[in-house]
Formats: sequence, C-alpha cells, structure tokens
Amino acid sequence: MSKIDFLGFMNRQKISQTRLADVLGVHQSAVSQYVSGKSGVVFDKVEKLVDLGITPEELFGEVAGKKMREAIIRDYLSKSAASGGSVYGEIPNSLAIVKEGLIEILKKI
Repeated sequence: MSKIDFLGFMNRQKISQTRLADVLGVHQSAVSQYVSGKSGVVFDKVEKLVDLGITPEELFGEVAGKKMREAIIRDYLSKSAASGGSVYGEIPNSLAIVKEGLIEILKKI
C-alpha cells in the first residue's frame, strides 16, 4: 500500500493529530509517525479511517485511488443491474457506496 495522505485527509476533515489519535485509539505520537511515513498503519486503524471518510485517493494515491473508486462504482452498478435495479439517474449516496466498497476490499487483503 502506498503512503496514506494523512495531511490531505486531516485538512479536509479539519481534524488534528490529537483528535485523530483519540478516534483511532492510539497515542498522538503514533499519528505523527503515520503522517511522516515512519510507521505504517495496522489494518483495524485503516478501517476506522474509512469509517471517518478517507477517500480512495488519500488511501491509495491519486491514480490508484481514482481507479479504485471507479471500480467500486462500476461493481455497484453492475450488481444493481443484475438484481433488476435501475442504473440510470443519480447514484444514491455514492460516498456510502465507495466507503462500503473500500471496507469490502480491505477485508480481502
């Protein structure tokens, strides 16, 4: 997995290292090491980041993240069409779809 864009995520969410540490259940120094790339994030913490709304681009990098997002939505549309649902019009709550898709993918890793 590429380096997670913690700074982009924290800026977008307007969350401090201290607050993120509280949410993840780690010490602030651990978050500091995540941000600097000196330490990796364990799986259960990545799941919490997804729950907080980290984007595929922030998690996997811009190019891989965009491909991941597109694949998740394509898979959702395919499943919807196969079950007789409409694939036309606006996708309901696409952020929730991407979040759910990311969690499914992470569980397979």
